[in-house]
Amino acid sequence: MQQHRVSRALAGALLALLLLPITPIRAERGRQGRISGKVTDGKGDPVADVKVTITTKAISSFRKELTTRKDGTWATFLNDATLTYHYLFEKPGYVAVEKDKKVPIWNPNDSAEPTGTRSGDFSVLDIQLFAQAPAVEKVK
Repeated sequence: MQQHRVSRALAGALLALLLLPITPIRAERGRQGRISGKVTDGKGDPVADVKVTITTKAISSFRKELTTRKDGTWATFLNDATLTYHYLFEKPGYVAVEKDKKVPIWNPNDSAEPTGTRSGDFSVLDIQLFAQAPAVEKVK
């Protein structure tokens, strides 16, 4: 009797372990989103090395950080396209920009890599950064 209970419990645990990795991957693939953008300055020139921080209120522990390339572009996948994400663009010498945006669900028949191409289900968030005004010193 004892041995039968142990073997049933072991079989159930093994089955759960086998199914566990498969289920979340399938769920995420069906809801995954892609987003890209380009950061430019007030003249329209690309701004490299801008820190892009992505968060969401729905998952307080979620935080993704990227840096724009030399041509000012950035791109990434987001595992849950059902959420609205908050984007923060920062670079010393520029005024920070914040935006909220929800991305469309990615079509798996589209290209697999976020390369910066602008396909129909690849959400785009282009940002323009402006230089900060120089600090004004008070005259005594």
